[in-house]
Amino acid sequence: MAARKSEFLSGLRAKAKVTTYLKPPEVYRSEVVISGAPTRGVAEAPVTIVKFEDFQCPYCKTVQPRFAELLKKYGGKVRLVHKDLPLEELHPQARQAAEASRCAGDQGKFWEFHDKLYEYSPKASNEDLKSYAKEIGLNLDNFERCYTSGRYKAAVQKDLVEGAALGLTGTPAFFINGRELSGAQPLEAFTAIIDEELALVK
Repeated sequence: MAARKSEFLSGLRAKAKVTTYLKPPEVYRSEVVISGAPTRGVAEAPVTIVKFEDFQCPYCKTVQPRFAELLKKYGGKVRLVHKDLPLEELHPQARQAAEASRCAGDQGKFWEFHDKLYEYSPKASNEDLKSYAKEIGLNLDNFERCYTSGRYKAAVQKDLVEGAALGLTGTPAFFINGRELSGAQPLEAFTAIIDEELALVK
């Protein structure tokens, strides 16, 4: 019965002349400030993925492998931009991890530190942060001086304020050319939007 029903409906669709007059709604794009933020990939890439994340968030950790896959799949067509959204009420050490990653960036190793934080997440005590810095070959004196000075406290707070203005209440959250995508989404959720965006620039 189910097979006959499916066959009957397919036949009706094949014979019908359906015209759709409704246009799909316009895509909403949020304005996300990326100047000064850590980036990975080609600056001229037609697709920019801005990711708001918390280094102690288990869902943020889960989704990280997707980005290596996307950069490999799309080559120079995609770039990543990191923004901090430490949820301190849930993850008390997330803010210090975010500040420490910026200090690693002073030595040109933001992404190495970023990856190390996720590798060992949720471990982000002061001793853990120093251990990661040593592991990736940072100058420990300069790293600790930067970290203990609170140099990047304001920068992390700025990201938090921007996230709140965008209506973000959890992590991870992504903006693909301004189009919001929330949560630890499968690879296909990213590629669907990226492919649509790349089709617009052909």
